[in-house]
Amino acid sequence: TCVCAETSPNGAFCSAFKCQSNQVTHCFSSDSTVEIKSTKEYKSMNELKIGDEILVNINKDGQRIYESIYSFIHANANGSYEYLKISIENNSQRSLIISSNHLIYRYNEIDPIFAGHLKIGDQLQVISKDGSSIQAGCIINMKLIKSQGYYAPLTPCGKLIVDGIIVSNYATVANHQLAHLAMQPYRWWVQWIGSSSYSESIHFYCQYLYFIVEYINKWFFPIGLYDGVLTITNF
Repeated sequence: TCVCAETSPNGAFCSAFKCQSNQVTHCFSSDSTVEIKSTKEYKSMNELKIGDEILVNINKDGQRIYESIYSFIHANANGSYEYLKISIENNSQRSLIISSNHLIYRYNEIDPIFAGHLKIGDQLQVISKDGSSIQAGCIINMKLIKSQGYYAPLTPCGKLIVDGIIVSNYATVANHQLAHLAMQPYRWWVQWIGSSSYSESIHFYCQYLYFIVEYINKWFFPIGLYDGVLTITNF
């Protein structure tokens, strides 16, 4: 459900809507892409396999950093799901399709925020046109869309680059470092046991972690869970 949050200067139309989205974690759609180390080409999420080395960052010296996908929190090629489509201007225009409760990095900011809490004019961490550095990309439009499938790949560093934009592996919990630390036992498990397949359902370890986080958030102190509120410019 959405209500008008801001009107145009002359009051003729609504320029921003405040919406309450569902809080189901979908992360990225089938059409979202990442760069593969072996070919330096982009692959869609639905083509990825555990063990693929993907681009996760570019350091200050212009070195491209790749890491292996060690698991998926969940993955499903079927069905149509709600996402936030963020259009960004950075020499050329690009867009990112992401669930509103997923964490994403703003430019010159260490800690990520929920994609649903971004607003027009915010700057994101975007790969430069020549692929040699991370630059600022300005958000020019945000809208809700439906897109096919959902995927949530995991990398050792807890980050990845999707459609040329730096994002976190994690969603729902505001603190990226806390989420990454909590996932350490799962990384050890995968390292020793392996993860040869992925499931439509969120992994039981992640479900257990979320249960604990909800309990702490309700009864002890606020941890920062996504509230489902987001602002968009159109539908």
